Amino acid sequence: MTTANASDKTHSASALGRSIIDLHREIVTAVDAANDGQLIDLDVVALRITVLCDALSGAGKDAAGTWVGELRDLSKALAVLETILRKQNVHIQLNIEHLRKHILPDG
Repeated sequence: MTTANASDKTHSASALGRSIIDLHREIVTAVDAANDGQLIDLDVVALRITVLCDALSGAGKDAAGTWVGELRDLSKALAVLETILRKQNVHIQLNIEHLRKHILPDG
């Protein structure tokens, strides 16, 4: 392997690591926003996850192993976001049902 190839791989690996860390921060920010009752643009998060998955698969077998700790943290943050959004969805459904009972008491 030439020095240029090694440098390119190191640069790609560090860029990939920064992308993982940036996405983790973005998801933590989304968790905080969701906890505050703000709407979350899940399309942007989903797109960033898709791009990251493509980059990981293109980086080779060792890439995921290199960033296993960061990917584990990212996965945990996604699980927290999912839980919060599911809870909010349940609360919204309950509020809708409560309103229906008040608007249409015989329905």
